[in-house]
Amino acid sequence: MDQSNYRLPKRKDGQKTFDNIIETGKKLFSKNGYQATSINEIIEKSGIATGTFYLYFDDKFALYSYVLSKYRKSIRKAISEGIQHAETRYEKERLGLRAFLKFAWQDPLAYRIIWESMFADKELFREYYETFSHDYVRQLDAAVKHGEVRDDIDLETLSYVLMGISNFVGLQVLFRDTLTDIDLDRITDNVMKVLKSGMFRS
Repeated sequence: MDQSNYRLPKRKDGQKTFDNIIETGKKLFSKNGYQATSINEIIEKSGIATGTFYLYFDDKFALYSYVLSKYRKSIRKAISEGIQHAETRYEKERLGLRAFLKFAWQDPLAYRIIWESMFADKELFREYYETFSHDYVRQLDAAVKHGEVRDDIDLETLSYVLMGISNFVGLQVLFRDTLTDIDLDRITDNVMKVLKSGMFRS
């Protein structure tokens, strides 16, 4: 994101106001969608003056882009921390998926906001997933060279297959009323069973 579209606070009181705007924006974007959410509504729900909003953000799109960027970084961080002790690609996939599912459960607003980017700005939506794909391909390529992943599969396609699985299994998690660590392990292990052996009998 172009940082000229937003300005980070320099003082603690400003940080509190900034964070309040972010949280309000997340809730409204998730509830109403990007198009139906107005700057005036964000300002009103945040309990701030109009000028305070523009002190930090040029417009509604700047706020939305910032929120989306923060989610991307948070998801990357959650996955990175989840796989930090994994040594094989199989374990990285398993622990990475588990970390993503846990993140989705703990912050369900993420889904609506990320997918809403398709309607807010298609290039933003495309850039979000292409960035994940490029990083995934790099990791998968290393796994191919180590003999852990098949070398007859297009890695870009594989990256989107794996992201697709994560996204929609994430919905399975979000649709639940409760989620325990046992549930997380069971769901994750079932996905890994499919990835390891496939779904068709030979």
